Amino acid sequence: MALSLRHHRLVRFASLVVLAGSLTYATGRTNVRADVTAEGLSKITDTTRELVASITAERPVMVHAYVSREVPRSLVPVRTRLLNVLREIEAAAGDGLSVRIVEPEPYSEEAQEAVDKFGIVPRRMVDREAGRAEELQVFLGLAFVSGPREQVIPFMDQGLSVEYEIARALRTVTTDDRKVIGILRTDAAIMGDFDLQARTQKPAWRIVDELRKQYEVRTLNPNVAVPDDVDVLFVPQLSSLTQPQLDHVRAYVDAGRPALVTVDPMPLFDLRVAPTEPMLPQGSGFGAAPAGQKGDYKGLLRDIGVVWDDTKILYDAYNPHPMFADLPPHVIFVTKRPDGTDPFTDADPIVDGLTEVVVLFGGEIAPSEGHEGEFVPLLTTGKTAGFNRFDDMVQRHILFGLSGPIVPRTRSPIDGEVHTIAARIKGAEASGEEAKPKNVVVIADLDLFGDQFFAMHERGGDLDGDGIEDIRFDNVTFLMNAVDALAGDEAFLELRKRRPRFRRLTLVEELTRDARMQREREIEEANAAAERELEQAQAALDAAVAKIRERDDLDETTKQIMIKSVEAAENRRLEARREQIELEKAKKIARIEAEHARRIDEVRDRIRLLAVLLPPLPPLVLGAWIFGRRRRRERESTPASRQRAAATAKTSESESAIKDRGGDA
Repeated sequence: MALSLRHHRLVRFASLVVLAGSLTYATGRTNVRADVTAEGLSKITDTTRELVASITAERPVMVHAYVSREVPRSLVPVRTRLLNVLREIEAAAGDGLSVRIVEPEPYSEEAQEAVDKFGIVPRRMVDREAGRAEELQVFLGLAFVSGPREQVIPFMDQGLSVEYEIARALRTVTTDDRKVIGILRTDAAIMGDFDLQARTQKPAWRIVDELRKQYEVRTLNPNVAVPDDVDVLFVPQLSSLTQPQLDHVRAYVDAGRPALVTVDPMPLFDLRVAPTEPMLPQGSGFGAAPAGQKGDYKGLLRDIGVVWDDTKILYDAYNPHPMFADLPPHVIFVTKRPDGTDPFTDADPIVDGLTEVVVLFGGEIAPSEGHEGEFVPLLTTGKTAGFNRFDDMVQRHILFGLSGPIVPRTRSPIDGEVHTIAARIKGAEASGEEAKPKNVVVIADLDLFGDQFFAMHERGGDLDGDGIEDIRFDNVTFLMNAVDALAGDEAFLELRKRRPRFRRLTLVEELTRDARMQREREIEEANAAAERELEQAQAALDAAVAKIRERDDLDETTKQIMIKSVEAAENRRLEARREQIELEKAKKIARIEAEHARRIDEVRDRIRLLAVLLPPLPPLVLGAWIFGRRRRRERESTPASRQRAAATAKTSESESAIKDRGGDA
């Protein structure tokens, strides 16, 4: 019996379902994967693929991944990328690599296993979704085990690169001899120290923990020669070394061995370590050793190929972040600027592809005169830069010592030049008969490696919790790239650049651009007006004092008394005026912010209205078109006799209706 048309359609549909299921199963069995996203973060790079392929069954690696099934919304992309990368690695690996993915529930045996075996503890987080807040215990940790070697990532934070962290951990557990980073012990105790006065241990900087994830890190005694097995020498605050200690550094650099040297004119972590200040005594109390004499660190830098003014602190008027508008200009944002300067495009591999690096009260370096080597700038200011002197930004008190930084009211004029903050020196001429070409990175700031940047690197720059990074500072990436390049290990330089690009609503940003620019201009005008009024008040005070000094009819004692009296009175008026100006400026900025918010809301309201009105239009138009098409096809398929009969019937009905109305009348 022949099948009806309905049965034919049912058989065809069932066949398509079976075919789709078979193709899905076959594709899954063959481990064929494809990542069609723009960033390709769910597929591994050739560097990682080669690393995974090198793991053999003779030295196997077991990856234990503890990944919670439920995570807060902000961590959903991280969880997805983590699982995708683990599956990609497992698919590309041979018999030497095994991946075990566990989804531990709170207080389960798997959760206890993660804590007991590897120290991976859940992080308590609050998930705010649909107007409710729910506390979750989230696992996003990994443990890499190869024989006696073990490497643990306690938590894959939002700001971390999943593939980079996994690849680095795999290489750490599969490498017999890790390269050695030697950190010279200086007054800048980044390796930690014991405070005898407080009887507490100062922790090491986060920079040390980050380096230990990839290298063997040692503390080096500056009073002896650098050991031969040190691959990279890290000298924090070169200016705090004595001459014999500098000679050891010189011997190391002259041998052509790589070094990372920092020279900070204003170290915010401890102003006593500034180059203009005397060396700190070793120890405290009666057992303290006398402070030594600083050596000729400028001479060593000149021989390397660098000139450094140790009292100059740079500033840059460009600040791309309205949220940081209150920061002093000495916090420099090294990034692509409207003036055309872009230090991170087609640059040295250390900085190529970075987004932004923050420098805190850093200094300036320049190539020394007659230097024949290659001086490659890494971090630079824009063309809106100038400087202040160290003594203008600190206060010295007989009881409280050195304090600062104090942002002075006056600065050097903007010179329109680009100033170098960090540079790489390669192939510089030798300073001794047996010296070899230099391989040194010099950075005129140490605060840019502060713990706050490492914390931000881990948690990401999502400040408002919308899942989109508002800021991205690459200070940690800059450090690791510099060390890798000096160590001759550039495998991870490209891998660190692989980060998600967060797409914003470009139309909204385009429509609100004028409002933002006007807001920034008005805020700048308000700040400038307040600055001018304060300068005028200060000028009046200076003029009153100068007028007294010019009087010839008064002796010096009377002048000093009158000056102090005038200064006291003018300072009171100046302080009152300053408070009034600041209050008026705050009110004006508040009005500007309110007007800016109103303009933004107007744009958003228009977009919301369009979002309500436009979506129904396509289905309505499509429905009208389909209805008209069906009616037309019905008319075309109706026989002519039926159409004439329908027309005749309709005409008869109309005539009857007319007669009925006439009879009623």
